[in-house]
Amino acid sequence: MMNAEEKKRMTTMKRRKITVMIAAILVAIMSVALVFVYDYVQTTTVIDPADNAEYYVRYKNKEYGLYYSDKKTKLPVDSEYGYYVTRAQTLIEVDAETGKYTIQAVLEDLLTEGNEAVDYGFRLLLFPHIEKEKIRSLEVHNETGTYTFARVNEQGEISNNGDFVILGSPLTTYSQELFAELHVSAGYTLSSQKIKDPIKDENGQFTEYGLVPIANRERVLEDGTVEVYDYTPAYYLLTDTSGNKYKVLIGDRLVTGGGYYVQYVDIKDGKETPRDAVYVLSSQIESSLLAPIEDYITPLISYPMTMNTYFDVENFTVLKRDENRPDGDKYEETVSFTYIDIADRQNTIYSSEPYIFTSSSLSPAAKLDGYQASSDNISEVLSAIYSPTYIGVHKFAPSDEDLAKVGLSRVVVDKNGEPVLDKNGKKTYEVCAKYMVSFNYDIVEDGKFIETIQQIILVSEKNENGNYYVFTSVYSPAKEEGKKADYLYDYNMIVEIEGHSLGFVEWDAYDWIQSNYVNFNIAFVDSIKIESPDYNAEFKLDNSMSDQSTQTNSNLLQIMASDSKGHSTTTFSQKIVTDVNGITWVITATEIKAYDSMGVEKTISSSRYEYNKLGTQVRVDTGGIKDRNGDVVYVEADRIKVAHPNGTTDEICRFDSSLFRKFYQTLLAATIIDSYPTTDAEREEILAGGPMLTLTLKTTEGKEYVYRFYEITTRKSYITVNGNGGFYVSPNRVQKFITDAQRFFALELIDASDKF
Repeated sequence: MMNAEEKKRMTTMKRRKITVMIAAILVAIMSVALVFVYDYVQTTTVIDPADNAEYYVRYKNKEYGLYYSDKKTKLPVDSEYGYYVTRAQTLIEVDAETGKYTIQAVLEDLLTEGNEAVDYGFRLLLFPHIEKEKIRSLEVHNETGTYTFARVNEQGEISNNGDFVILGSPLTTYSQELFAELHVSAGYTLSSQKIKDPIKDENGQFTEYGLVPIANRERVLEDGTVEVYDYTPAYYLLTDTSGNKYKVLIGDRLVTGGGYYVQYVDIKDGKETPRDAVYVLSSQIESSLLAPIEDYITPLISYPMTMNTYFDVENFTVLKRDENRPDGDKYEETVSFTYIDIADRQNTIYSSEPYIFTSSSLSPAAKLDGYQASSDNISEVLSAIYSPTYIGVHKFAPSDEDLAKVGLSRVVVDKNGEPVLDKNGKKTYEVCAKYMVSFNYDIVEDGKFIETIQQIILVSEKNENGNYYVFTSVYSPAKEEGKKADYLYDYNMIVEIEGHSLGFVEWDAYDWIQSNYVNFNIAFVDSIKIESPDYNAEFKLDNSMSDQSTQTNSNLLQIMASDSKGHSTTTFSQKIVTDVNGITWVITATEIKAYDSMGVEKTISSSRYEYNKLGTQVRVDTGGIKDRNGDVVYVEADRIKVAHPNGTTDEICRFDSSLFRKFYQTLLAATIIDSYPTTDAEREEILAGGPMLTLTLKTTEGKEYVYRFYEITTRKSYITVNGNGGFYVSPNRVQKFITDAQRFFALELIDASDKF
């Protein structure tokens, strides 16, 4: 028998078991309830307006779908658009992520009127499907304007077999992808709804749906203001290859945003008869039939170039408008340059300079003559012309007024400010673009030269978005200087370009030049002269002993130098010694080689390598080479000693040619710091004090470059090249020209990177 304590413990355990069982039952009940509630929340009932049948949007397998009344079987899906198809052939779209549904098309029955058609999916079309191959032309009229795509043959006539072009502008390229959307929207008029008993006005017209013209109609603009205007419905006219015409009026957008009201117009024998029915077409027509022609056009500001030819331009000129010019010409050149083909500059002083500045006037561009063009910056400019960042086509087939609106032209006025009219009584216009870019370009097709064209690009000031408006015309270049170029055509569009792409039109002169103003291969330098109030030096270069297999070699360069302090020297290039054994020794600034009588190089066992005063590793031979005339030649790192039989010894500096190269590096390292614009009076004042130094460099091709430096401040020196200025340099570098020249004559070390 259990005592009272044991009975109490058993009773407690029994209660616990019962409690657990009850809790488990409650959990099961709650789970079923939650499943029911979840299923209820995740399920939406859809009533098919065609037959009032019920369907359900349910969340299943991690996505929403449309199900039959059993909530288990999914409806079939239309293969073309992905819409669910009900038993009554109603098309319903369901968003798989949100469960939101849209009834896209309701077919009340299969009876049609006029030339309505039902496609293979039992969907209503305003007229039978007309594929692209059967379309001859497609004319669009909407709020933005009118345009026509038509097939045109080689004679420029509309035909059934030609390619589609924009009528009136056959050379204009357009997006094939967007055109595909257009001809599908026009030729495949899938109606999502045919309005039951559409409302008519007192004249029996569908004014309610925006399908007839309405005078003094109001609309709210983006800024909230109300505009009163005369409304005309949009429409398009499709002509097939059999000559049949199909016209569709496009009215207002549905309040729900689910499409546009449209009306079909039957055309027979030139007579138009509107069908007594209103349909709804998908809102997708916004990007096709209601889109402006500008959306279709491929923006273009220059003749299509290639990666292999975009850099090959002639007479590339940037002009800037200046209303205050005294000569009456409102434009002045800011830069002008031409590309030199690599074949023409190979083995010349311009071998590494693909572009040279050109000029033929007293404009700012002429002041760059003598400076070297920055090939990197120019390449960036031409790349921007070749492949600019387009915002889009702002206006296609612009009028003079359209050009004026973006600042590319303006109305010509007389002295009283009145517009000047032409013989037809219309206003005359003149170009007033802020900038103009002009260049010649060779058109080559399949490796064959076709013609040279001159392109003139009008560029506006920056708009409120920091972009430029551009309009390009094409000319045949003038055959003679002073003659005008012949107009050929234009690209028939105002294009908006991202500001950075054409930023070069605002460049300062400094942006166009190479900052290293002495930048010639030393092999092409004939002489260098330094003149200052306290010191003069002259260096004549002789490169005739160098290897001439390429004209850019200067391995045996020799310099004849003298200065105003009485120094005079001829630098060492090489010494040739024939010893008593008939071996020929060739000694240069860094090397020693020996050859037998057959020209075969011999091994020199007595030589070794050391470093000279300049820190260059050179070959030495201090054992002495016995010349057959009795001299003994000792080759050291810094000098060559020649001991004569009479007991005298000559010494030759072995490294002075290399030291001169160090001096030349000082010239090469000199840079222009920035622009220094002046008025004519300010420039005259600067030049009046005379130059602090004149550097004259003459090339082997006969051209002379005269660099003059004038003191402005302790930190700035004004520089002119062949008389052209506009920039400043560091006075320290100018002074270093003198000190390094003196170091050369003193055989002292020269470091081009040193400040002084």
